[in-house]
Parts: sequence; C-alpha cells; structure tokens
Amino acid sequence: MQVTIKCPSCNTDSSFFLVKDNLVGPFRCWKCKALFTVKVSKGELITCDPLNEEDFTKAKAAAEAKRKKAKEKTA
Repeated sequence: MQVTIKCPSCNTDSSFFLVKDNLVGPFRCWKCKALFTVKVSKGELITCDPLNEEDFTKAKAAAEAKRKKAKEKTA
C-alpha cells in the first residue's frame, strides 16, 4: 500500500510503500530533512508530530529491534 505524506515544514510530498496498512514510527522528509513521528492507519496519515534528532535515532532503533524480533519469530 502506498502512503503519501505532506511535510508540515516544507509542504513537499513524500511517498513510500507499506506491507501492512498501519505504521507508527519515525519519518524524515527527503527534501528539508525535518524529523517527525508519524502514525498511519489504513493507509491514511493520522498524526505527524515534530521530533528532535536524538528521539528520532531512538525511535528508529526501537523500530529496527521490533522488526528483528518479529523476523526471528518467523524463522
């Protein structure tokens, strides 16, 4: 499922694909590099909150750990 997010800082559209229709996690605008926490449900953007660099790094690491754990369960 393709999701499009309009950056609140620079109004640039960013698109990406999701395997599942829900996502909560970090997002970085490709153009202005602004950081956000996004919540997507059923392919629609629900929230897009500003995030600082330190929190972005933590959220990204937590999301990666969650993906690895899920992958280990299926292996």
